[in-house]
Amino acid sequence: MMDNNPEECSVCFNNYDDTLLRPRNLPCGHTFCSQCIDNAIKNGQLNCPSCRAQHTATAATQFPISYGMEAFIRKLKGMEVVPVKTVPTKPNKAPTRGISKKLRSLVEEQKSSISSLITSCEEVLSQLGEYRGQLGDWKTQHLQLQDRLYALVEQNKSAMKLLELEDTSVVDMTTQGEEGKTQLQGMLGSLDTVNTAQEVGTTIDTADECSMKVEDWLQKCQELFPDVNTVHTSVKVQETIREALKMTTTETGATADPVHLGDSDSSIMTKVQEITGEISQKEITLERRIRHAAFSMLIVPFVRVPDLEIKRTSRVI
Repeated sequence: MMDNNPEECSVCFNNYDDTLLRPRNLPCGHTFCSQCIDNAIKNGQLNCPSCRAQHTATAATQFPISYGMEAFIRKLKGMEVVPVKTVPTKPNKAPTRGISKKLRSLVEEQKSSISSLITSCEEVLSQLGEYRGQLGDWKTQHLQLQDRLYALVEQNKSAMKLLELEDTSVVDMTTQGEEGKTQLQGMLGSLDTVNTAQEVGTTIDTADECSMKVEDWLQKCQELFPDVNTVHTSVKVQETIREALKMTTTETGATADPVHLGDSDSSIMTKVQEITGEISQKEITLERRIRHAAFSMLIVPFVRVPDLEIKRTSRVI
C-alpha cells in the first residue's frame, strides 16, 4: 500500500523531527522514528512493524539515520512556505549596502557551490549509514556462526576485528561529515549578512576553507570505503563456516586474492555489491576445493591478518 504521508512515522503517525523522532532505516528497507524503534525492541530483538522481519538490536541508534528522508521533508517544508507571486518581482535579497554587483555575484556563486557540497554531503552520509547497517548485519551473522561451530572461532574473530575497525572508521568519517555540513550551513547564513567589501572578502575566504575541507572529506570517503579486505574477508569467512557445517570435515582458505574495484565514483553500497558479486562467482570453485580437502583436513586454518593494527590505524582519519 502506498504511503500518502511519507513525512510521518507509520507507527505513531507523528511527523519526523531532528530529535526523538528522527527517521531511521531498518535493514529490511522500512523506515520508522527513533522513539518507535526503541519501544519495539524486546530482549535484544526488533520485529519490523511492516514486514515482521527480525533484526538484532538494543537501541534505535544502531540503525542508520535516513538522511534522504530528512532531505525530502526539508524540501516539502520549503515548498509549503514559498509564497505565490502574482506579478513578476525582483528576488528578495539581503540589503546590498556597500556591495557592488560584481561582489554580489561572487556571493551568489559561493552560496551555489556550498549548496552543492551540502547535497553531496547528504548523499555520502546516507551511503555511510546504509554501509554501516550492512556492517552491523555481517557482525550479527558472525556472532551466530561462532556459537554454532567452535572450531572456527579464531577465524570468525579475525573477520569481526576487521569489521569493528571498519565500523570505527565509518563512525569517525560520519562525525567529520556532520561537522563539515554544519559549517557549510553556517557559511550560507554568513554570506547572507555581509554588508561591506571587506566582509565579503573575509567571509568568502573562510567559506573557501570550509569547502576545501568538505571536498577533501568527500574524496576520502570515496577512497576509504568500503575497505576491500574487510568486506572480502567477512563474506568469505561466513561462506566458509556455512560450508563447514554441511560436512564433518572441511578445508578451505577464508581469504583470497584482493578484489579490485571498478569506478571509484560509484556509491559505497554499489561497490559492496560489486565485491560480494565477484565472490559469489567463485563459490563453485570454492565448493570443489572443500569437497576435495574434506578427506584430509579436520578444521579450517586460522585466518591471519599480518600487521593488522598498523594497516587499519593509518586509515582512520
